[in-house]
Amino acid sequence: MRQNGTMTTEGDEKNGASSDPTRPVNNATEAENLPQSFPIPQNLENYDWEQLQEAFSQAMMEHAQAEQVMQEQVTRLMEVFVAWSQVTVSRDEDRAFKRLFKTRMQHVHGSEMKLEEKKKHYSNVVKAFESALALLHD
Repeated sequence: MRQNGTMTTEGDEKNGASSDPTRPVNNATEAENLPQSFPIPQNLENYDWEQLQEAFSQAMMEHAQAEQVMQEQVTRLMEVFVAWSQVTVSRDEDRAFKRLFKTRMQHVHGSEMKLEEKKKHYSNVVKAFESALALLHD
């Protein structure tokens, strides 16, 4: 059993294989399982460091291109999101204006009804005064 609690097979322990990516490569079997873009040097004195630097530069360019593609995709997605949010804001503003107009119309209608009631009331008061004056003159 490994320290992280995962089970190992008997073959793993014999070969020294592990899923720990931070552990250095111990044998040729593990070296064969690593990506081939960076060859593992067997003899450091005779190793072609310029080739390693070239491979590293090439890998960095590939990753930079992939990052550029992702940035362009994110930019396009952000443009879609901005357009969507603007449509949402526009719809909300339209709905708010409609509610405001409806509220104003209800207020005006209510005010007109109150004014009409006051007008009738004052008209009835005037008629009552006229009737009282008519009774006093007789």
